Amino acid sequence: MTSTPTILKHLRAAISFPNSPKDLAQSLLVVAAIFLAGQLGLRITDLHPPVSPVWPPTGVAIAALILLGYRVWPEILIAAFLICESASTPLKASIAISIGETAGVLAGAYLVNKFARGIKAFDTAPGVFKFVLLACVVSPAIAATICITYLYAAGFSQGPDKAIMWLTWGVGDGIGALLFAPFLILIFGSSHHRLAKRETLELSVLLVSLIAVCLTIFGPLSSFVHQKQLLQEWACIPFLLWAGFRFCQLEAAGTILLMFGLAIWGTFHGYGPFVSPDSNVSLMVLVAFVAVTGTATLAIAATLSERRHVEEGLLGLQSILHATVDGKVRDLTATVETLQAEVVERMVAENELRESNARFEQLAATISDVFWLMDITNMRLLYISPAYETVWGRPCSTMYSDPHSWLDAVHPEDQERALTFFDQETLESRYDAEYRIVRPDGEVRHIWDRGYIVRDETGRISRIAGLASDITEKKRLQKELQEAQKWRTERD
Repeated sequence: MTSTPTILKHLRAAISFPNSPKDLAQSLLVVAAIFLAGQLGLRITDLHPPVSPVWPPTGVAIAALILLGYRVWPEILIAAFLICESASTPLKASIAISIGETAGVLAGAYLVNKFARGIKAFDTAPGVFKFVLLACVVSPAIAATICITYLYAAGFSQGPDKAIMWLTWGVGDGIGALLFAPFLILIFGSSHHRLAKRETLELSVLLVSLIAVCLTIFGPLSSFVHQKQLLQEWACIPFLLWAGFRFCQLEAAGTILLMFGLAIWGTFHGYGPFVSPDSNVSLMVLVAFVAVTGTATLAIAATLSERRHVEEGLLGLQSILHATVDGKVRDLTATVETLQAEVVERMVAENELRESNARFEQLAATISDVFWLMDITNMRLLYISPAYETVWGRPCSTMYSDPHSWLDAVHPEDQERALTFFDQETLESRYDAEYRIVRPDGEVRHIWDRGYIVRDETGRISRIAGLASDITEKKRLQKELQEAQKWRTERD
């Protein structure tokens, strides 16, 4: 059995105390942000102990854990305790609720980091759905189960029945995570492109129009508008689609937060189509609307953003290929002109030079380069052209099964030059290496290989687009030209 000193030792090791003014300020900011979010949540509940249908501290806490790491869990525990104490919750209940909420958000952050790519969860639609499942369903269920189990065991059963209270608790944590965590993670955890003037104007029109419609549907005029059937709550959805289709994930998350913040405010004050005699039921109906439309909006924004990134990558690859082809044409033209000038100046070697020029033109007309595309993040070959089988004398299937198999053919003396393509710390925009390969039949070929680097938004190498040219014949022609020139010099 583990002794008490050993347990205390492990607990002390798990706590990271601030060791600089910056860390201390960061810890205080986390506590303050969660506490203020808790005060906001307390304003929209009349249950005791406080159980809100919308609980913003959960979203702030999950965002803090994903952005800053698990070391901030003590700050989350302290903030949760202070929120409970500010609501006049009994001490033991405050401690139990603080532990339950902290355990829930820790589990949610861990699951999001492990299965939904953490900060990058909103880059793809599957990531969005995984985040919603793990942070907005599983994590709140854990917290609600721990807290409600203790509260009813301790005698806090004068409120709603267990099922309703557990559902309200879990839904409140889930909606708080859905509204606040994506916006905070996106604004502080990833880089953003700067909006052009036209985009800024469009976003301003979107937000102003959304505010006007929300204040109409969920404001004092809502009863008149609803009675006349002029506007329904679904009139807000086009604005969410507008944000999802026209802007990035951050703008979409901000639009969701603004719209449903206004909707919650109006519903809490008795305005809008979700109002019912029971304010708690009103907010529960509203959060169901929030969950469906908010998740769909984030998924749409992620899907379209992913598509834009793919299109940008393809355009970049196309530009690289065009530039490469143009450069090859210039090189071939210059070489042909040089050979023709040598023919004119050296009449004695006319036959040899004409033959060399003919062979070179034939080579230029039939040359076939090897195109390849490598995913560096997963070390996976995405594509290699069939010319690989002609140049390397090996089937393309070996490259797909083992992307490093091409290196087995590299001449031992040129291995160091070929290994240049494995340098992932380079600051250059391309690789360039010339090496020899030994085909299975023993033939040695000279290769000029260029790799064009594609970086992700963090500056790390994500993909490499390459073009490998078989320059064996060119090498041989150059050697013959040198020998002919040498012969001409010796004759003169």
